Amino acid sequence: MVNKDNKNIISALDVGTSKTVALIAELKDGGAFEIVGFGSAATEGVKKGVIVSLDKASEAMHLAVDAAEKMAGRIIESAVVGVSGNSLASSEQHGGVAVADPERGVSADDMRRAAEAAKTILLPPDKQVICTIEMDYTVDNHSGIKDPRGMSGSRLGADVQIVTGSTAMTQNLMRCLMKLEIGIDALAPTPFAAGEAVLNEDEKEIGTVIVDIGAGTSGIAVFKSGVLRKVKVFPVGGWNFDNDIGIVLGASTREGERLKIESGIAYVDDRVGSEPVKIEHVSGEKEQQVTRGMLCQIIHARAMDLMKMIRHELETDMPISVVPAGVVLTGNGALLEGIREVAEQAIGMNARVGKPRYSGPHSDLVSEPGYAAALGLLAHAARLRSISGARRSDAASSSALIRSVAGFFRGLFNK
Repeated sequence: MVNKDNKNIISALDVGTSKTVALIAELKDGGAFEIVGFGSAATEGVKKGVIVSLDKASEAMHLAVDAAEKMAGRIIESAVVGVSGNSLASSEQHGGVAVADPERGVSADDMRRAAEAAKTILLPPDKQVICTIEMDYTVDNHSGIKDPRGMSGSRLGADVQIVTGSTAMTQNLMRCLMKLEIGIDALAPTPFAAGEAVLNEDEKEIGTVIVDIGAGTSGIAVFKSGVLRKVKVFPVGGWNFDNDIGIVLGASTREGERLKIESGIAYVDDRVGSEPVKIEHVSGEKEQQVTRGMLCQIIHARAMDLMKMIRHELETDMPISVVPAGVVLTGNGALLEGIREVAEQAIGMNARVGKPRYSGPHSDLVSEPGYAAALGLLAHAARLRSISGARRSDAASSSALIRSVAGFFRGLFNK
């Protein structure tokens, strides 16, 4: 029997290139949550994080959502939804307003207006704002303030991280959700969500780079001083490793994936021997052999290329030294043996594989790096609900974002 009382229920939906994950949780005191519903389905109709078939993508979402709803005995009415795709990027913006009543100090409405002023950017028609994440505030000449409420001053500034992406990508995601009659509480980039799931507060404060390696894309999220500082997604993921193996060795992409999982190592060292590896030719009519060393050289080349691409992107606007906590690898691609060593060599920082930090009920279902983004979306949903409920004044800008997203799509589909 399905319970329609969703007062303390939050949901998250992560639509990836290879799998779609739906999570339902019950909110507890202090912003904590406990998972009550889990659903996962193989994704078709999504390529490199972008929907290419509405029907197939909708079916994957339906299967994942249906499984989660049956497990939880609850209906997903709305969810925080992950967004990927290589069009995702972020930029830091600043906005400022006069404090409405300097004698009473900065109010939540002042904070909302300052954040709104920072969001005013010009974008081409094929791009739109996916989400806005507030970093810190400035009161008169005092900067780096996280919560300026009640502080005296005449001028309030807001620094925000604006994440933008393809308008078509977001519209197609919305069309799929409309078929399932699921609303959007908020949109969030999946690398950011992955960081929310695997990083502790000290790592966010000191400075850490999340590298989320999915099937179709890899994304980075840079955290510093406790907040998101950068997001970028690249059109390179696990599929590219599989495809490289297939092209070089004359095998199918599916066979390339099997070889990668069963015999592949990204970092070529003494672990890689010369033992033969059997390969099924793409024609399916014959079998051939190569050395394991040759297979791993193919994987190593792609892994090194990806990590150098990430280092180059990081160095475009910040020195590596600003993220001394190093690199944390998430996503299914983080399970590839040797990928950590390649990251350390190419990026020049310590690296570790990050797993979700959730330890509540059904933690065994979301314990692997491939579920970090989904769990982080759920954590983001819990934070938004906690803010808007128990401390509504703190949530002025977050609520405005949700209304803005909802209003955009209502206008889109009412045309």
